[in-house]
Amino acid sequence: MRFGVGFPTCREGVAYPVPYVRPPEFPTIARRAEELGYYSLWGNDHFTTPSVIQATQAEPPNFYEPLITYASLIPLTRSLRFVVSVLVLPQREVILLARQLATLDVLSGGRIVLGVGIGAYREEFEAVHPERRGANRGRMLEEGVQALRILFSCRRAHFDGEYVRFGEVELAPKPAQDPFPIHISAHGTAALRRAGRIADGLIIAGVRPAQIAEATRELEVGAAESGRDAASLSLHVQLWLSFGRGQAEAEMKLRRSQHFRRLVANHSEHSEAAVIADFRAGNLFGSPEEVADQLRVFEQAGAAHVGIVFLGQTTDELLSDMSLFAERVMPAFVS
Repeated sequence: MRFGVGFPTCREGVAYPVPYVRPPEFPTIARRAEELGYYSLWGNDHFTTPSVIQATQAEPPNFYEPLITYASLIPLTRSLRFVVSVLVLPQREVILLARQLATLDVLSGGRIVLGVGIGAYREEFEAVHPERRGANRGRMLEEGVQALRILFSCRRAHFDGEYVRFGEVELAPKPAQDPFPIHISAHGTAALRRAGRIADGLIIAGVRPAQIAEATRELEVGAAESGRDAASLSLHVQLWLSFGRGQAEAEMKLRRSQHFRRLVANHSEHSEAAVIADFRAGNLFGSPEEVADQLRVFEQAGAAHVGIVFLGQTTDELLSDMSLFAERVMPAFVS
């Protein structure tokens, strides 16, 4: 099992308080992750603040664009992979995005891991693209993936879809990875089958181990629909971690986190106890030994690459938890 660090590109107001990170701290986090033996960084993507986050914060969160942030870190690292988990593809102009991804992949020597999705908040998409209110974001995602593949594989590319259209475009340089893998974030049946049909892998977040098995079955159905071998598709799982010396301390840390405030605001129909129980069922919680036991269950469910969002109030706490996890949990999963 390989491990990544949830990188705070757009995690203020989502998992972390506002303010949380300062740009000069980005290199420190990236270098430390590589020193500790982490495989990857996992940066997320937002364009504007969803209302559920606005409801819990007096100030707007700082959202650092993940591709530009990664460009600043590539020269400072040698082996670390840069996961975009996930880039909201319907919000992006596909030709510019293709050029950005190809350039990053070349500059990094093939260390970009692209995850795309429709986005968790439709309101965010419609704020950015009010002219496309009511658009089918799933169809936009499919066309975006198809267009990226054509741009990356053909000398001259053109595309004429419902949402994505461009004439003869010559893209150079091409990505260092050939073919360039594109993973899709999905949870529902239709999205999981779409991933099976057109993606190179699945990114899934905050789910119970049993749900991973269910997701894999839907992925296989989608792959079969396109005559593909589902065994060739990779599985990437994002989990949130609340560390403590035991369950009680981990619960206290979770309760004071912005992640918890956002979950409570997003599920106002549930009690706080129910929100905590749901978090514990699909994430990591407790002492290093307890977390290692929980991860073994995810490993048995098929998770091979896990991105971990460490909950806390400061970047010093993040660095401390990264070290604790590397020293006390990761050795149990070294083959």
